[in-house]
Amino acid sequence: MSVDPQELRRVAGHFATGVTVVTAEHEGVTCGLTVNAFITVSLDPPLVLVSIGTASRSLPCVSSAPRFGISVLAEDQESIARIFAGKDDDKLTRVPARRGQTGVPLLEGAIAWLECRSEQRIAAGDHVLFLARVEGLGAGPGRPLLFFHGRYGRLAE
Repeated sequence: MSVDPQELRRVAGHFATGVTVVTAEHEGVTCGLTVNAFITVSLDPPLVLVSIGTASRSLPCVSSAPRFGISVLAEDQESIARIFAGKDDDKLTRVPARRGQTGVPLLEGAIAWLECRSEQRIAAGDHVLFLARVEGLGAGPGRPLLFFHGRYGRLAE
């Protein structure tokens, strides 16, 4: 049975997710992209997984970097999600960012963040899955930015 990719996208859009930005640096070049395919894989050891499309301009940078950051965006950071969903190369110069304990770039104002070391890359169709060990993490106040039916949204009160 053949599945139409656009129909799969439409159906999968019924699953609400949070919104993250994955950031990395390799040989002095920083990169970042908006990612909503992020999951906790294991608590012991602490492992997470992110999925990045093979067409992403940030894929070579993230693939080459030994570590990457994951910033969980707050509900007021939709504009940041849109910046990192774009094709510009200088995204990290356009938003407030800081360095984590491991040196990875992290976004200011995020409600949570993880610093990860790549453990395994898995080719999966038109995406690459990054299985990574969490080496640092934290959370602050705020509510998450959501993604549902191809649109950004917020939790209802």
